[in-house]
Amino acid sequence: MTVLFRADASVDIGTGHVVRCLTLANRLAQAGMAVTFACRSLPGDMNHWIAEQGFGLLAWEDDNPAALPASLIQYLQQRRPDWLVVDHYQLDAAWEGSLRDSVGKILVIDDLANRHHDCDLLLDQNYFARPEDRYQGLIPSTTRCLLGPMYALLRPEFAAIRSELLATGRRQQAALKRIQVCFGGSDPTGETQKVLGALAELQLPDCDLDVIVGASNPARAAIEARCQNQPGWHFHCQTPHMARLMAQADLAIGAGGTTTWERLCLGLPAIVIAVADNQRQISQEVADAGAQLYLGTSGTVSPEQIAQSVLTFARNPALLKPYSDNGLRLVDGGGTHRILGILEGYLERYNEEQPLSS
Repeated sequence: MTVLFRADASVDIGTGHVVRCLTLANRLAQAGMAVTFACRSLPGDMNHWIAEQGFGLLAWEDDNPAALPASLIQYLQQRRPDWLVVDHYQLDAAWEGSLRDSVGKILVIDDLANRHHDCDLLLDQNYFARPEDRYQGLIPSTTRCLLGPMYALLRPEFAAIRSELLATGRRQQAALKRIQVCFGGSDPTGETQKVLGALAELQLPDCDLDVIVGASNPARAAIEARCQNQPGWHFHCQTPHMARLMAQADLAIGAGGTTTWERLCLGLPAIVIAVADNQRQISQEVADAGAQLYLGTSGTVSPEQIAQSVLTFARNPALLKPYSDNGLRLVDGGGTHRILGILEGYLERYNEEQPLSS
């Protein structure tokens, strides 16, 4: 079985699309499938990271995300992948439909529900009160929708560490001892530095801090230097140990992107700031479900608001438990495994339907 992923990462786009595709790609590769990524070369991309993980990579430079470079056309002609996985806000039914005859089946990963798609499967892992209404009129009637956090694309270590936390009762901490700060791979609005300024003013002497940035964060050197000058502040860049760091934390401060589902899976309460328009509704809906504290968008949240929220939890850590319990109920960590089974089942039926060659 061959799978082609189409996704981009950059300082402006962020890294979330590629990160969640890599999560699924690793699970597919473990099941014996051949995986290739098709990505543009952009400032702050993750193409080197994809290649280092051993996946095939088709990379090209082009301002147009809908471009079909010669390398991609040749790959499609020679391999005709069983699945095309598209995770890109600037691609829609027109682009997907143009490749219909070049692939077996199409899976689209989306969050926005703002454009038409031509796909066999549509995955939206986000939490909404009425998810079934979001894609009406935007997809073919034959498309199967995989909606909600039960399909969240999480690496297997999150399910394993979740089991450890539940078995040990780790989320019943009586004090705020460790805070995690993470605003994704690129943090284009500079929220990490805003949060660090707020926490420096608070001076919580008995609380350690893990500061996590991606390699594409343009301010990572300044952030690292600041952490080196603060006792108990620990700097991490492009860490492969996110799940373990989340398990050690009592509170997170971060964005409303893909790490939302990682935090919820591990019952990690969070103070959330939306750093992109597509994070606003999702962040509010998760907050309405009692699973996180949502402060608002990056341009409206002040360091004083952040400091006050942290101080409230520091003074009364019992307030953290409802957020933790509600998060654990929303995300169980089995989404990637569920999707693997669905993809394999579709391929089996597809192969049975194909006429035998003469």
